[in-house]
Amino acid sequence: MLDPSPEAAVIGIALNDRRALDDLDLLEPDDFRDERLGELWALIRAQHQAGKPHDVTAITARARIEGLTADDVQSMAIMAPMGASADYYGDIVAKEALRDRLRAAGTRVAQLAQEADLDQLTDVAEVSRAEIDAAAKIGTSIAGIRAGDYFDEFLAEVGKSVKMIPTPWIDLDHLIGGLRPGAVYVIGARPGVGKSVVGLQLADAMVKHDGGHVLFSSLEMTRDEIMKRLIAQTATVPLSTFDPGGMEPHRAERIQAHAEQLRASNIHLDDRATLTPGAIRSTARTMARRGHLSGIVVDYLQLMQGAGKSSVPRHELVAGFSRSLKMLAKEMQVPVVLLSQLNRNSAGRDGGLPGVADLRESGSIEQDADVVILLHQDRDQSPGELFMKVGKNRHGPTGNIQLAFEGHYSRAMTMGSGWSG
Repeated sequence: MLDPSPEAAVIGIALNDRRALDDLDLLEPDDFRDERLGELWALIRAQHQAGKPHDVTAITARARIEGLTADDVQSMAIMAPMGASADYYGDIVAKEALRDRLRAAGTRVAQLAQEADLDQLTDVAEVSRAEIDAAAKIGTSIAGIRAGDYFDEFLAEVGKSVKMIPTPWIDLDHLIGGLRPGAVYVIGARPGVGKSVVGLQLADAMVKHDGGHVLFSSLEMTRDEIMKRLIAQTATVPLSTFDPGGMEPHRAERIQAHAEQLRASNIHLDDRATLTPGAIRSTARTMARRGHLSGIVVDYLQLMQGAGKSSVPRHELVAGFSRSLKMLAKEMQVPVVLLSQLNRNSAGRDGGLPGVADLRESGSIEQDADVVILLHQDRDQSPGELFMKVGKNRHGPTGNIQLAFEGHYSRAMTMGSGWSG
């Protein structure tokens, strides 16, 4: 005879009331601690999904489970609570299963941490989060929400304006409205055109206008190189200031005049030589736990690496990086700016103007992006100018913008007029 338990109650309810199984259908066989009842649950659910009876008579005729008799099945049906209790007992079974999975995940995480080399610990941390996330599923909870239940909440949210973060360029804001929480912005350019400059200015704008911290993950520049550019654009001193003999007294004075502003900067510089989407996600989550996260900038997408060795084609890896960072934007509800290389043939077009299709190893980059901005300079015809082409805008119009490019100050400035292209 089986002892009374929430698991036996769930089985009994399902045997007695076909409708109750609809409230329990997401409960998995491995959620049952008693493996015999897990097997029985799998049989009951299979019968239900096939539209066949799963009462005591039907189940005892089919069940061949070691250690479980027909009397046991009949006893669970007789002792079962009313079908209206299905949610209550199902929730107990699901949460006890959650407890067991968390314990098992904790054991696996401890073992991984013990066996990993020091340079593998970042990846171990990401795997550990995945273990915990997988363990935390509760089978009786239904993913999503019924539209009717969401209706009033949706109407209440419609009246609230989305908080957009202004960019440094008013002409760009007129097109895209600023930086939207949870959106992905791809900045594409050939080498040396100015994508890192634009990325750093966007990071600084997110810090200033949203008041939080921004993760700037650079696989192209060291933290020293990034800091030189941040100081140059903030204090309006040329990059040559940091060359030997370049720190002239008036330049040093300008830097000191902006010293407090620079010391207060909440741009976090991550210049690790090898960065994976998992490492960026781990750092972003840690920053969010410690304080307000305003955004993420990655410089640049094609330099990222997968975890470990992989035989996956490079364009598929880059597409995977793009999808992972899009999911991160949605999870963290912050703008994610992805700097991206353009194909060589983009420079050979009429006028050298790039298109969205020129994104290198594009894969799903264009599809994942909410906004794609392409940069171009024509140093022969328009020296000192940077052209921004909004080639995709999920929430508004596309268009073109002309900026003044002050490379010696590592910045692009609004000219106050658009460019028709």
